[in-house]
Amino acid sequence: MSQRLTVNLTGHAYEIAVGKGLAAELSGALIALNAPSLLLVTDENVASHHAPAIESLLASIAPTRRFTLPAGEESKRMAFFAALCETALSPPALERKSVIVALGGGMVGDIAGFAAATLLRGVRYVQVPTSLLAMVDSSVGGKTAINANAGKNLIGAFWQPSAVICDLAYLDTLPAREYCSALAEIVKYGVIGGEPSIDILEAHKERIKARASGPLESIVLDCLRHKARVVAQDERETGSARVLLNFGHSVAHVLETFFPQRYLHGEAVALGMMAALRVSRAHARLDKHAVGRIERLLKAFSLPLALPPELTRQDLLAGLRSDKKRASDRIEYVVTPRLGQATVVSLPIDDALASLILEPA
Repeated sequence: MSQRLTVNLTGHAYEIAVGKGLAAELSGALIALNAPSLLLVTDENVASHHAPAIESLLASIAPTRRFTLPAGEESKRMAFFAALCETALSPPALERKSVIVALGGGMVGDIAGFAAATLLRGVRYVQVPTSLLAMVDSSVGGKTAINANAGKNLIGAFWQPSAVICDLAYLDTLPAREYCSALAEIVKYGVIGGEPSIDILEAHKERIKARASGPLESIVLDCLRHKARVVAQDERETGSARVLLNFGHSVAHVLETFFPQRYLHGEAVALGMMAALRVSRAHARLDKHAVGRIERLLKAFSLPLALPPELTRQDLLAGLRSDKKRASDRIEYVVTPRLGQATVVSLPIDDALASLILEPA
């Protein structure tokens, strides 16, 4: 049994299904797309648990091939993107009406989505996220990308999926560290928009961390409702609505660039949020009590709170100057004046900003 949400965009809409045991929903979505062929993109870790069952289901619908990436963020690079594209174009090549199925976490969804955006000038794709982070964040909204030496997600395109299938059963095999990492993004939604509310997250933090079905499905749906609403308002991040989803991400992307093996994405976001809360105290008059609430919640979810001492002022400023939200020598920085609200302030990328960010947690 699934619950459904719709992402309504100008000239395009797609459904998100959320629940446990959603093979029928995936099958139905693919049958409706009537593809002449399918390409399953996954990674080695996910493939070992789930690929045979999904591959069998896909093969019952249309001729199917699989492309398997090495697990980890290092696969979100040009070399692997090129290999994926060459596989897709080798006989029997994908056609314009073919469909790519992205089975995995955010890395798989990002690179498979970018391939869908560029192959044959655009083919359809379906997101089947297997990590909590991908379910509540990257699988919805059409941001696709690969990483460059200069930074994370700097080569990409907006390309919306045709459907998103969030099968919570996949979370049973998710390592504890990856699961807890995703809780940072869920806290982010509470901070910037109050859905799910920080009160609810605090009240159910033990059950959420234990993956209890009721609270988990509820908060996933809350996050997706929030994301779907924002994407409908600001599909290509040309206004302010979608930029708010980047709360904590400016510093997170710096950490992921300079410490690529140390942090999972959500862990980097947790550190970025703590930095953003310090900036919010200085530039948005955020109450100190609110900072303490978020700090305690992140700690309860086993997330890091202190920036690495190896992060130098020079590297921090260099990383911020590579941010997609930079304009000249300023950055559009997402802050919160009170929990449940967010706004953007334009700040110079200078020593004063670096000192705020590097201030001990």
